[in-house]
Amino acid sequence: MVAKTIAKNGSAEIIIKKSRFITTIRRVHNQDEFDDFVAEVRTANKKANHNVSAARFGDAPLIERASDDGEPSGTSGAPTLRGLQVHNLTDTAAVTTRYFGGVKLGASGLIRAYTQAVTTAIQALGIVALEPRIALHITVDYATYQPLTAFLAEHGWAEEEPTFLADVTTTVYVPAADITAVTAQLTELTNGRATIVTGDQRIVEVPVPVR
Repeated sequence: MVAKTIAKNGSAEIIIKKSRFITTIRRVHNQDEFDDFVAEVRTANKKANHNVSAARFGDAPLIERASDDGEPSGTSGAPTLRGLQVHNLTDTAAVTTRYFGGVKLGASGLIRAYTQAVTTAIQALGIVALEPRIALHITVDYATYQPLTAFLAEHGWAEEEPTFLADVTTTVYVPAADITAVTAQLTELTNGRATIVTGDQRIVEVPVPVR
C-alpha cells in the first residue's frame, strides 16, 4: 500500500457550543519530533483547557500514539487518532487545542467534536500519496520532441529540466510498475528513435482526494 501523509503543515478551527477547537497538523517521523510538536503547541496555547494529541509514524511496525490530555478517557485522543487512521495517514501528528466555551458537551458530544475538528483540518490541508517513482531519461531528435512532450503532458508525466544540445534529453518519473509499459509506448510513439535509460528512484508526492 502506498503511504499517505498530510500535504502541508497547518491548522483549522471550528467552534461548537462556544468552545474553540483548533487542530494543528504536522508531519513527524519519530517520537522525539512528536513530543517537540506537542510541546510547541502547548507553549503557544498556555491558556487552553486541553491540547489533545495523536500521531502515526514509522514503519514495521507502525507506531500510534494518543492522549486525552485531561478530557474524559476515550473522548478525544482516540477520535483524533481515528481521524488519522481513517485517512491512512502516516508520519503525521495532530494536536487539537480546546478553549472551553462554558457549555459541557458530554462524552458523545466530545467524540463528535474532536472527530469533526481533525477531519476539518485534514480536509483543509489535503493529503498526498508518497509514491516511489523511477526516472526515465529520454533522448530524441528535435523533430520528435514536440510529439513526445505532448504525449508526456497528456499522460501527466511532468518533464524535468530538458536539455537542448545536438538532441533533446528530458526526464520523467513514473511508477516502477509502469516502466515497461511506458517504455513500450514511447518506443512506439517515436518509431524506435528514442533512447530511453532508467535512472534513480525517488519519492513523489501526489495529491489524492480527501473524503
